[in-house]
Amino acid sequence: MDGKVTKDSLIAQVKSEMETQLMQDIYNSITSKCFIKCVSRPADKLDKAEQVCLAKCVDRFVDSRQVVTDTMIDRGSRSGDK
Repeated sequence: MDGKVTKDSLIAQVKSEMETQLMQDIYNSITSKCFIKCVSRPADKLDKAEQVCLAKCVDRFVDSRQVVTDTMIDRGSRSGDK
């Protein structure tokens, strides 16, 4: 029984690390893509236009990730039905 607890905890730890890595990858991708798109001259503060651009860029990025995720889930469930 002790081996199973160790295996289960190891699986949970790996899943947690994978989720953390995925979130870090998403954060890094948003940061680089939106910064390049929205910030023309790095300074101490963002001007209003840069703030708006960054907010919209992040929203679009999150929305597009959700569309891709939903599509992959849908395709996966359809291929599982066959």
